[in-house]
Amino acid sequence: MQSVRHAGQPLFARGRNRRTLVAWAAVPLVVGIGIGVLIGGNLRPPSPVDDSPATPSEPVRLDYTDMPCDPGSSVLVLHSLEGAMRVEDVKTLVDYETMWVKHRENANPALRGQTALLSRRDDVCDAIVPEDSRFTQFVWIGPIQSDIAPSLCTALLKVTWENCIPAQVVR
Repeated sequence: MQSVRHAGQPLFARGRNRRTLVAWAAVPLVVGIGIGVLIGGNLRPPSPVDDSPATPSEPVRLDYTDMPCDPGSSVLVLHSLEGAMRVEDVKTLVDYETMWVKHRENANPALRGQTALLSRRDDVCDAIVPEDSRFTQFVWIGPIQSDIAPSLCTALLKVTWENCIPAQVVR
């Protein structure tokens, strides 16, 4: 009978080589993380220091407007809002649309002097109120002449009948 000979090192020694290899591979990783933390820590801007006393923030107030319902005029309904929307979000939306109208007023002279307005459902013309009662507030601009209403949607870079509805206030 022949004895069985193992090729190479005994089994317990093979694991040592693997552990050494893993340890040497981890060293550059740890060094790289350390250098990254050192470099990155110095690149952070200092946090601003606020020396003013803390003042309680005032509650956001919305300004509602009655929609004019004169025959022959239209409004551009930009948003129909659900009642569950936060007051802060509604205010931000109205402010944004006002800013956008002012930004785009050179595209069409009829936009000059217009601002986004907010109306409650009860203060909107009957021809504009949707049947869906979820919508309780409306962001709109106007009044404007009915014949130029669709061109104002284009001037505002909005899609007519999707995010800009030229609606006659009396049908």
